[in-house]
Parts: sequence; C-alpha cells; structure tokens
Amino acid sequence: MIIVCREGIMAAREVILSIIFLVSLASCGVEAKQHVPVLVWNNNQASDGVPAVSALQYINYNTFQSKYLHAFQPKNILLFIQDALSIEDLSSHAGEFQHVNRLMQEGHSLYLPNVEDAAHLAHDLPTHGYSVEVLEPGIPVAGLNLKQQDDNLIVVKLPSTLTNPSRKRALQKADEVIVNVISKIGEQREFTVIFTGLKPSVENKGEEQYEERIRVSRSLQQSKPEYPVGFHYSKCVYIYFFNDMVLNFYQGNDTRSEKKLIYSVAINESLAMDEGELTGDCTQKHQSITLKYNNVVINNHTHSQLDLHQLDLHYHFQLVGDEWSFTYVHTILTPGSTDTVDFKPQNSDITGIPIRMSYSCSQKITLRSNNTDPETNSYYTLVLNGVQMQPRTENFPAIKFSGAWDCVGFFTVPILSSVFVTFLLLVILSVGMFMLSDIKTMDRFDDPKRPAILVPTAGTD
Repeated sequence: MIIVCREGIMAAREVILSIIFLVSLASCGVEAKQHVPVLVWNNNQASDGVPAVSALQYINYNTFQSKYLHAFQPKNILLFIQDALSIEDLSSHAGEFQHVNRLMQEGHSLYLPNVEDAAHLAHDLPTHGYSVEVLEPGIPVAGLNLKQQDDNLIVVKLPSTLTNPSRKRALQKADEVIVNVISKIGEQREFTVIFTGLKPSVENKGEEQYEERIRVSRSLQQSKPEYPVGFHYSKCVYIYFFNDMVLNFYQGNDTRSEKKLIYSVAINESLAMDEGELTGDCTQKHQSITLKYNNVVINNHTHSQLDLHQLDLHYHFQLVGDEWSFTYVHTILTPGSTDTVDFKPQNSDITGIPIRMSYSCSQKITLRSNNTDPETNSYYTLVLNGVQMQPRTENFPAIKFSGAWDCVGFFTVPILSSVFVTFLLLVILSVGMFMLSDIKTMDRFDDPKRPAILVPTAGTD
C-alpha cells in the first residue's frame, strides 16, 4: 500500500513538472518575439496609397503578409536578409542607406517599423509555390537559374554586420550589395524587393515596454483631433463661424422706418449636432454641407416661446471653372414639415473666389429670405457674424483652410482716412516749402572797414 502511494506521488510530481516545463517554454516563446523593420518597394509599380503605420505599431507576421505585402501583388520577390537590423539603423544611418532610400522614393514603397519574424518569408513562401534561390555572401549573381514564369523567390543573405567593428561601414556595405544585386537581377523580371533582418540590432527592453507601446499606439490611433467651436466640415466643404449666427424675423418693408423686428435668436454653436464628418453634396459643379442645431428656442417678445427642436441649415456652393461662389442657405425651421426658408446674400455677393482658396470675412454678412409672406409682409434674415468657408476640399491632405480671400478690400475707410490726412500734411508741407523758397535776401551787406551802405528812400529832401 505504501509502495502504491509512493508511485502515485511520483507520477503526480512528474505531471506537475511537465506542466511547469511546458508553461516555461510557452513563456519563453512569448519573450522571444523579435520585431524588426521591413522595407518593401517595387520600382515597376506606381506609387499607391497604403495604410498608414505608426512608429509605435507592432505587426504580426500574418498581418504583414496578408494586408501589407498583398498590396504589392508580388510576382517575383527579392528578399534581402541582414543578420541584425533595427529602427535605429535606418534613422541614424540614412547616409549609409542612400541607394535604398533612392529606390524607395522612385516607386511603390512601404516602411514597417516593427514586424514580427519577417524573415520567416524565406520558409513560408516556398509552400505557396515560389521557386527559391539562395545567394550567400561571395556567390556571384550570374549563377542564378530563374524560372521562365513568375513566382521566383531569391533570398540574398547580406554580409554579417555583427562581426564588423564599424557598424557604419557594415551598413554601407549592405547598401552596396543591395543596389548591386538589384541592378543585375531587376532587369530580368519585375521584382518586389523586401529588406529586413533576422533580429534587432538593439536589444528589446522587455515585454512590458512592448505592451506599453502597443497601448500608446492604440490610443493614438483612436484619438480624434479637436477643432475649435464653430468649425464644421464635410467631405468637400469646410466652414467656420467666428461668432454665433443670428436669425431675425421682420414685418414691414425693408426701409428702416417701416420694418419691425418681431423676434431674434442667436444660434449657439454649442447646440450644433456635430458627429465628425457631416453630410452634403460633393459633385463637380455643386457642393454643400448640412448643419444641424438642436433645442433652438425663439423668444418673440410676447413672452411666448417657440421650441424649434432642430434647425437644419444647408449651405450651398456652386463651382464654375476655376472659381466658386456661395449661392444660398436652405433652412428647415421645423424638421419634418414644409416650413422652409432660402437665404441669399443681401449686400455682398460671395462670388468669383479662386478654387483652392477660402473666403474669410470678419464683418457681418446678412442673408435675406426670398419668400416674403405677402399677407403679413414678413421675412427672415440670417446674419453671419464673421465666417470663413471653402468648398472643394476633398483632395486636401489635412482638415484646414487654404489661403484666405478676404472680403475687405484694400481701400477701407480707415485706410482712406489715413491717406487723406497724409495728403493734407503733404499739401501743408509743400506750401511751407514754397513760401520758404520765395523769401528774398539782400545782395549787399555792411563791411566794417568801409563806409556804411546808404539806401536812399523816396521823399527825402
């Protein structure tokens, strides 16, 4: 009985030790993750948009192959493998990789800072039908036998950099080998070139820092930029209000003595229902942006209030040739009803603005409704207290305005006043100088060594 118990204890101990050993191997595998930079380019392909990659982003092997490498549609692959390569090598030794940098700029290229086990391509691609040729250091390129068709994988093992006492010289040698091999092989086929390393040349500082960089990268990608209050944008239109708009309702004629203000409401920008990119039309000749304001309340001076649960403003722009114009604002006072108003500029026409330039005006712009009620002789006005707007922005690299076409001309009232005062001072100065030049002096003067000068006067006896 005692012997059986001892055998059971020994068996349990072996099982526990085996589990601990397996867990240790798994943890070692996690710690052994190696991330190296990867450069990919193809000089026979036009530069095309690829997903942006943050410097803090880590990419596993499957994602690299299926998402990033697949974007190049590689027919033949030229894989350069260095014994050790890190981000610091590429950033601190840009001069040593001058040929690689030039080749990447000439075609479709991609830089991935951190890819897990990128050199595994040399073992994985043959299973996908690629014919493999390996070039060791010292083997001439002329000995390669490429298949007549595509799907060739040429693995070029670059000279060792870890045994070279000069890191700078070792990287420069690797750059020379890369450009030399490409010049001899690249003319035979269309190759997608990949440059990576077996392991990082700078030691990894641990899994904790790796997870921290992953967290920071994720937070940076998810963070949304903050724009000032009053700025709205759609796919093709940007608009910014310096101050709140004002909606007025009048009765009577346009003359100051006959029209009467019934109510006025400021459309507070804090009530804007912005949720990132807004909707609107984006055609070649017509573009618009839709602004929505919630809980807008109008006070009509009779102590009664009208709650406009939502106010929709559709700003419309027209594009003709190389110029654009601000045409009108279609306003829905009560969503779901037919109570709509169209506003057009009253005193100033915002027309003839050059394409790829914004329109800016710090003065008030009054827009008047075109559907006056004939019975009550009433109408609306929409006052923009300073605005900057611009259509046709769909190709802009960043959400910001271009150079401003200001509504204020050169000869404003203050400038004209200054010019008038300056002209008046110049007239006074000119008259003074003319009077000074007209003063006549005597042509003879007294000499103390001679008799005094006598000037005869009329009427002397």
